[in-house]
Amino acid sequence: MNAELSERQKEIIKASLELISENGIQALTIKNLSKKIGLVESAIYRHFESKTQILVSILNSIEMQAMPSELPKNIGVILLIEQNIRKRFETFAANPALVSVVFAEELFQNEETLVNKTKEKIKQGKANMIALIEKGQQEGEIRKDIDSEYFAILITGTIRMFVKHWKMSDYSFDLIQKGNELLETLKLVLKPV
Repeated sequence: MNAELSERQKEIIKASLELISENGIQALTIKNLSKKIGLVESAIYRHFESKTQILVSILNSIEMQAMPSELPKNIGVILLIEQNIRKRFETFAANPALVSVVFAEELFQNEETLVNKTKEKIKQGKANMIALIEKGQQEGEIRKDIDSEYFAILITGTIRMFVKHWKMSDYSFDLIQKGNELLETLKLVLKPV
């Protein structure tokens, strides 16, 4: 979680994720949250202006766009991509309710703040992935016959669909184990021919 959040805010976020995990994202209301935490609604409003602000804080704290803005010189690009994807799988496996927040853009369509936050996260994630792929192509680590933007869409879309499949199957398989198998396939696709 974000270090800038107070302990009470972290507690509210944790309870929000528990509510989402138990009953879906629609169950996240200030009323339900106050019952779960044992605080009056006005106490929650002292820490967050609205449910939307809670969800924005969750999106900010996830740090799903874990690609570094400055790429280290001493590590291979494929390994960086692999580490990033593994971190995502580990984050979701440790807290499955995050999937409901991260991939809930359809539910956010009437909340401009959440729509914009989601767009920002997707745009930044794609830009970071493109930068990594282009670096890998320049260094000969990634094949050059496919445009970096299409590779970025292929990778991020595959991960997104894979995690949603895990959620839709009621978490019936080991996300980390199957994710590692998927990573091996992605590495084959990226490998120069």
